Amino acid sequence: MGIFAAVAKENAVVESKAIDINPGQLKCCTNCNFSFSGLYTCDDVKKDCDPVCKKCVAVKTYSGNKFRCTDTFLGICGPKC
Repeated sequence: MGIFAAVAKENAVVESKAIDINPGQLKCCTNCNFSFSGLYTCDDVKKDCDPVCKKCVAVKTYSGNKFRCTDTFLGICGPKC
């Protein structure tokens, strides 16, 4: 494999790991985390998942299962709860 083919292959691998950005905004988020890239994530654990959230994961707590939205947002997650 030539050097140009290796670089092209490496670029293709990087491009396949693109972040899926949620264009919406959560109803509320108390723990909105900012990264220097301008992307935000919400670390709130709630009784149910916000309808705007595309990917919600179950989180085990002492009081039973709750949910965390694992979406990435461009701009703020939502107003504080």
